[in-house]
Amino acid sequence: MSETLLVYVPDLGQGVSFYQALGLALEELLPEREALLSPLEGPLLLLRPGEGGVARGPQRPRPEGQGFARLRVEEGRLVFLVDNLAHEKLRLAKYGLGFREAGDHLLLFDPGGNPVLVREEA
Repeated sequence: MSETLLVYVPDLGQGVSFYQALGLALEELLPEREALLSPLEGPLLLLRPGEGGVARGPQRPRPEGQGFARLRVEEGRLVFLVDNLAHEKLRLAKYGLGFREAGDHLLLFDPGGNPVLVREEA
């Protein structure tokens, strides 16, 4: 069983699109109920409708497919680890995801208003 993070977003479709742009693969979608997304490394991400927030979710079996992102949780925030921050800025701009540069990382907000950091792996 894999660790699962539960993230609340007002609209599942927008949430799925956002996290797919960050490199997670959609593994399971139950319309209006939940969506399970998988990174290359790190916890699974379970999206559910709600006003925003991140919590530990139920343990889930690790799906066979996986995205290309590496995901961690640090201080209650989602952190995506990348090899090259400059490349990631271009990729995020291509997907139309707005971000703020904050020193050695990028700060984005998902459709639920949850903060997401993107930084190079140390």
